[in-house]
Amino acid sequence: MYDILNLISEFGPVIVFAGTFVEGEVFAIVGGFLAYRGIYSLEFIALLAFVGSFLGDLAVFLFARFFSGHRWVARWRARPKFAKALKLVERYQAFFVIVNRYIYGLRVPGLIALGMSRISLTRFLVLNFVGAAIWAGLFTSIGFVFGYSIGSVFAQLELMERSLGITLGVIAVALAGWFAWRQWGPVFARRILPRRRGSEGHDGLVRIKTRAEGVPGGSSED
Repeated sequence: MYDILNLISEFGPVIVFAGTFVEGEVFAIVGGFLAYRGIYSLEFIALLAFVGSFLGDLAVFLFARFFSGHRWVARWRARPKFAKALKLVERYQAFFVIVNRYIYGLRVPGLIALGMSRISLTRFLVLNFVGAAIWAGLFTSIGFVFGYSIGSVFAQLELMERSLGITLGVIAVALAGWFAWRQWGPVFARRILPRRRGSEGHDGLVRIKTRAEGVPGGSSED
């Protein structure tokens, strides 16, 4: 994508923190890639990913615990994944706090289930600290180790975006012309074409009249 690397480099810390706070491993990996490029240190990126993941999980846990009747929590409780998360929490309470963030699509319902479970806040804080530290270290390291491959992917995406941008531009112009013709073409045809036909008819009559006048006795012969 156009200058995507410069954009990520400039706002890297914000992107890593916000992304890991909300959800994903992708942002921790991107942070590791920035560390590979030497823009930020790996320790700094890992710390950001850790804080984002730790605070994000804690926020959902506390909201579910103290606002369990909120409609946002009720919507999550009504989803099938919540029942699955609740069963796992009841069976593997402590273990689930650590591994929940690795299960795709189960992070939020799992945290809501934890917030509504009997686990103490102190125990959750300790386990969440350990889980966030392992998670952040793992995925930022992945981004750092595979930095070269990630850089190649971004370069290919940038080339693809330029070609795609030209193609989309041509398609957009063609579609705009087609819609414009459908909208105003009939009006244009009704206003312009009759004038041309009238002008052509008038010219034809003038030519016929001129020929008739130029033929002696032309009217008596007919």
